[in-house]
Parts: sequence; C-alpha cells; structure tokens
Amino acid sequence: MPAPRKYTSDPSRWPACVRCGSCYPASQQWPEGTVCYYCVRAARNRQGTCACRHTGILPGLDPEGRPVCVRCCDVPIEVQCKRCGEENLANDNNVCWRCLLSDRINKLLAGPGGAIPEDLQALAQAIIGMPRPNSGWAWIHMNRRVPDLLQGLASGDIILSHEAFDSLPRSRTVEYLRGLLVTHECLPWRDENLVAYNRWLAPKIDAIADADQRKLVERYTRWHVTRRLRDSSRQGPVTANSFLRAKQHTTLAIQFLQWLADRGRQLNECTQHDVDAWFGGGTSTRGHANNFLYWAIKQRLVRKIAVPWQPHGNGPLASEKNYVEALRALLLHETLPAAHRAIGIMLVLFGQPISKIVTMRMDAFREGQDELQVKLGKDWTDIPEPAAAVIRLHLASRPGLSTAAHPDSPLAFPGRMPGRTMHVYSVATILRESGIPAMATRSRAWMQMVRQAPPSVLADALGISPKTAMRYAERAGTDYLAYATLQRPADINDG
Repeated sequence: MPAPRKYTSDPSRWPACVRCGSCYPASQQWPEGTVCYYCVRAARNRQGTCACRHTGILPGLDPEGRPVCVRCCDVPIEVQCKRCGEENLANDNNVCWRCLLSDRINKLLAGPGGAIPEDLQALAQAIIGMPRPNSGWAWIHMNRRVPDLLQGLASGDIILSHEAFDSLPRSRTVEYLRGLLVTHECLPWRDENLVAYNRWLAPKIDAIADADQRKLVERYTRWHVTRRLRDSSRQGPVTANSFLRAKQHTTLAIQFLQWLADRGRQLNECTQHDVDAWFGGGTSTRGHANNFLYWAIKQRLVRKIAVPWQPHGNGPLASEKNYVEALRALLLHETLPAAHRAIGIMLVLFGQPISKIVTMRMDAFREGQDELQVKLGKDWTDIPEPAAAVIRLHLASRPGLSTAAHPDSPLAFPGRMPGRTMHVYSVATILRESGIPAMATRSRAWMQMVRQAPPSVLADALGISPKTAMRYAERAGTDYLAYATLQRPADINDG
C-alpha cells in the first residue's frame, strides 16, 4: 500500500507527476515523464497479470492505461527482492515483505538456544508463509502486545497451554494468537463456547448469598446444563445460540430461587400457586425458568406441580413488499460485503437460520450441470441466478484467507478469529442495519415456500425439522390436500 501522503502538493516547489497530476517531492524521471514518490511506490506494489500472461508486479502502463509488467515496458524499476530474488511486494529498500517477516519471526520466536522451539515451528511457518506477508508484518509492528506474547512463548515464560493463556489478561490479541496456535496444531482444540460458559458461571454462583440456593444452582448447572453442553460439544462446537440459552436458563434459575425465597419458601416447599404466580406475573423471559423446573421435578426436588405450557409465539413476519425489497437489496447492494450478501440470500431464498448458514463448509456448494447448487438437507438444491452470482463472488474471495488465520479453510464463511466462523449476532446486526431483519425475513421465506410444496418435502430438502416446517404451514393456513393440484395435468392423465 502507498504510504500516507505527509506533504501537500506544491507546484512552486516540485514538478507535476504525469500519473497523479500532483506535485510531491522525491520524484523520479521515467520515460513517460516525472513520476512522484507516491506513484513510484504504488507502481512497485501493484500486483496482477499482464497482457503477456506474466503474473507479478505491474509497474508500467500501456497506451490505454492498463498495468503491464517490466518486460512489457521500459520503467526503470527493480521488481525482484534483493535478498531472495523473488518478485514480491517490497519496502523502499527493495527487500520483500516475506524476507522482512521471516527475519522478524525468527528473532521473536528464537528460544534460549537461538533456534525456534520445535512446538512453535508450525506457527512460525504459517506466519511466514501467509499469502500477504505485509499483513503479518503490520500485525506484529502495529500491535505491541504481539511481540511480547511471541517472545514469552519462545522463552518459556508463557507455557504453551490453554491454562497459561487463560491466566493472561483477556484481550482480542491473546485470543487471536491462541486461535493461530490451535489452527496450526500447536495447541489442542477446545470448545471455546463451553469454556466461556464455565468462565461466566463461576462468579455467577459465587454471588449467590444463600448457601442452599448456591448448592442447588451448582447441582443444576453441573449435572444438567453443563452436561448437555458437553454432549453437544462431542457432536460439534457449541453454537452461539446454545451458549446464550445456557446462560438464560442459569440466570432464570437463580432468579426463580431468589423470588421463591422472597415469598418465604424453599424449593421443596414450592406449590402450584407459586409456579403460576411466577409465570403469570412477569415478562416472557421468565419462561426460561421452565428448564430448571423440569429438572427439579425429574430430580424429585419438587412435587405436585405442573409447569405451565409456554406457547411459541409466531414471531415477527416481514411483509411481502419488504421481503422483495430485501432480496433486491442483497442482489444490488454496493457497500454490503459479499459474505453478508451471500448469507442474506441463503436466508431469503431458503429460510435458513443464520446460525446454520455461518457453519456451512465449502463442500456444501458445487457447480451443477447448469447452476450453482447447495446441499442443505438430503439433496442438492439449485440456486437461481442472479443470486448464485453473488454467492460465487463470495466463495471466490472469502475474507481472511490471505493471513495465517484461515489457511486452506474448509469454512464457507470464515470469521475474523482463526479457525472460527463469522459471528451469528454480528451478521444479524449488520443485516438488520441494512433493512433485513433476520427472523422476520426468514419467516416470510417459509410462508412463501410452504405454499409451493408440502412441509415434509421442504424439511428434507432444506434440512430442518418436520415440526418446524409444519408450524410455518399452519401459520400460512395452507391446505395440505391442495398440493395434489400442483401436479401437471399431463402427470394426472398419465396416471
């Protein structure tokens, strides 16, 4: 990238640049005329493929203004690194960023004997080998915490373990470096949402003043909430929704026990009247206490009570006009990142929850005979144009692949943290700010689809539970027998 321009263009002091038209110092004389320092630097750092098919640095310009390589122009500039001889992006001294980054990493990760410890070799190779080494140099140079952490690992002051990283002051830099170490197998994988719940839980329990209540909450969270999270983690990483739900169940269990104590009762003294008063006297959030109560009933901690059934509300529903406008915005949006547009299209066209979309992998997409296809359930489904073009654009330029965070990532929607997907709530917030509320839009998508096909067929094709598909069909007031009329007359006559 060209350096920030510290000088103001001054025609009285410096000649005009033939490329940018401004007047800056340290200009050079090229065959085309006077070229300022900033344009020289920009030319040295321009990469691409020349008309001659050479891929590398393209400092020159042809008569039509298209960038060309040094072989196709007479620009007096050296494009090979004077250290390694490779044609790469370089600094003002013509040393490429990969050589500079290699020097920096070899120095920071040098152990007591001067060599990089064996258990950090993979991390060093990943950082040095990243597609855009100038990004790695900037990460180390601009973030003062990074050199300290790397040197601490190399010297042994920071033990290479999750426990050692947990003991450090929490910061995004610490978690990013932990993610790099996990991605490159220097540290074992662990479920960060499961760890985050346990970290959140400890002070929550310590804050409970009553000893009996504290023991109950400890028992409930250890043998029910945490165990369910662990069971889920064996199948795959605990999702953001599961993490949030576990926190809600725990918080409401604590609140319910305190509310009950304020009424002068212990849990084993709870009556049906108490339960009804709890659910009927507050906001709908109180419904999350039902998980604790079902557990308490199963454990025979309470008797002769029934937890009121909590009906699922239909939730928000986008109008058909807003639904069409959302799709149009996703197809034509000029500033929304391609990743968010692709996620929005999967939401609008196929009614997929964001929590599922962000975990999709590259092998869930393929080029069919005529169209791009996606596998959401049992079968491959065509993605119509021009929506497919937006998704192709994203898949071809997934963010983060130029760093050490996501080398050869199988994730279709890699996030900013190494090895992790895009964050559900961050994506939902950006879509909402763009006029696309996730829940309301997804509901409208399903209302549209259940009018075209039976819920059971949609459930299989789109990978959701038949119960959920049926709920949308009932909300749409669909007549299931009417699906027979969707057959073509020729099909019926042939039968």
